[in-house]
Amino acid sequence: MTDSRQIAGAFFDKLCSGDFMGGFESLAEDATWTIIGDTPLSKHFTRDRLLTEMIPMLSTFREPARMAVSEIIAEGDRAVVIASVEGVGPYGPYRQNPYCFILRTRDGRISEIVEYLDTVAVETALVGRKLVDAR
Repeated sequence: MTDSRQIAGAFFDKLCSGDFMGGFESLAEDATWTIIGDTPLSKHFTRDRLLTEMIPMLSTFREPARMAVSEIIAEGDRAVVIASVEGVGPYGPYRQNPYCFILRTRDGRISEIVEYLDTVAVETALVGRKLVDAR
């Protein structure tokens, strides 16, 4: 049986190389991916919604996002992946450094991902919103 560290590592190897579709093959049929926060991209995706909503969003980048994993911590069916990403979204530079994914695995596949990220970076680079100082 493959452990959660190996499963997470193989998945993120694909994402880091830009092969998102190949990475998504590691997802269980009933897998979910949740992006935290209150941005338009913050939602609970099913595997099918990832293919119809997330992939098209990633294609809007003017300069593809480049991801790098700095650490994978795993125990049992869980893995925590600490990573960074840089690219140029439709509205400007996009950077997440560092941020975190928490994965749950089952039967050699990923069944759940929760992505904890900088929501301001999402709002600014991918949606075009800027925060206004309320003072």
